[in-house]
Amino acid sequence: MEKTNNTIIRWTKIATALFIALVMVMDAVALIVAKYISYVWALKTDNLSVGIIAGSIYVGTIAGYVILVSVYKLLSNMEKDQVFEKKNTKLMSVMVWGLIGAGVCAIVGGFVWEGSFCLTIAAWFMALIVLSVKVVFDKAIDMKAELDLTI
Repeated sequence: MEKTNNTIIRWTKIATALFIALVMVMDAVALIVAKYISYVWALKTDNLSVGIIAGSIYVGTIAGYVILVSVYKLLSNMEKDQVFEKKNTKLMSVMVWGLIGAGVCAIVGGFVWEGSFCLTIAAWFMALIVLSVKVVFDKAIDMKAELDLTI
């Protein structure tokens, strides 16, 4: 079972690294993507609209880096059998704030293209899930500490 878990963790770390590379690609082509979203999807051709979308993408990718690096660190801790530890719940808090920030960036983009609001809902839903897992981890850490005191 442990070998299977380590394999899953290893593949998840590889996928996380690939997502980091995808965010880097997004940074490289953000202006092109912003123009496409503004011109084709939002049907707005002014420079302000393109700038708002581009700014949302650039700031959103910062949140993406923060989230993905935190996920990678969390997976590395789990690979070392450091599961119910405070440092992991701190990483989850960083992920939650990153997701909230990404949602805010999408709201700003929503002033140009309404479809951006769907990204806000998705980001904030993921933040809720990560926050729920964090609460479970906090409870497990407290129970573990209590158990250690009784031995």
